[in-house]
Amino acid sequence: MSDPARAMSKDDAFAELLDLQSGDVIRLEGEGGPAGVSLDGWDGEQLAAGNVAGVVIRYLESGTVKFGHPSGPTAPDRLDPRNALALVRLCQWLKATFNVVELYHLGISGGGVDKQGRPRTDCHGQGRAIDFVGVKAVAEDGEEWTLTVSDDWGTVSTAATPGGDWPPGTGSGTSYRLDDDNADPFVRDFWRSVYEFIASEWQDRSDGPDGLDAPTSIGERSFIMHPDHPATAPGTAHGREAHKNHLHMQIGVTGTAT
Repeated sequence: MSDPARAMSKDDAFAELLDLQSGDVIRLEGEGGPAGVSLDGWDGEQLAAGNVAGVVIRYLESGTVKFGHPSGPTAPDRLDPRNALALVRLCQWLKATFNVVELYHLGISGGGVDKQGRPRTDCHGQGRAIDFVGVKAVAEDGEEWTLTVSDDWGTVSTAATPGGDWPPGTGSGTSYRLDDDNADPFVRDFWRSVYEFIASEWQDRSDGPDGLDAPTSIGERSFIMHPDHPATAPGTAHGREAHKNHLHMQIGVTGTAT
């Protein structure tokens, strides 16, 4: 594997996507280019709706499997090629490591409008961000299992998060709640490994390429937003309170990239 996607130029990321297409790993919809790409569903042999490197992408509006249902399979569109490459790498890793068959999200494709109806130009609107909800996978015995941020992390009650929430006044003194002695070890290790992979491809310590510093761990300040992030901003779309049901990861700056 080459450099982390966040450290690549758009041209280099697009060139790697073309190599993956030549190897029948993915399909691009249309020609695309360094300015932006759309993925097409492809299972390695033929067109398959929403399939990206062996994992079917679905929108899960509820953010939970306790109610609501995932959308039909849809491959993401209007992506910065670096974000598209990071997503393909994530799907490959999820498939190889956990035999994941579906990935759930609350937003991947670029475009859209803000609350005022204007074209969205932040990292989401520019196709540089993903709100990752969870996965469905198949165990060796054929049994399916599903994990989501909301159900299996962000609302889990522990000694540190009684009732599933960080107590008022906690401030930035957070930690990974699933390190609790009573947490399920498989679930704990799954989310930790997912976080570590995300930190290896998307922004982590800075909004630039990131230097040689060790990746953050859950509970440290990072551009990866999640239920145990030290930033707190109740009632807004920014702090850990707004990320109880998904992991936010991005390429480049949070606002408009020029």
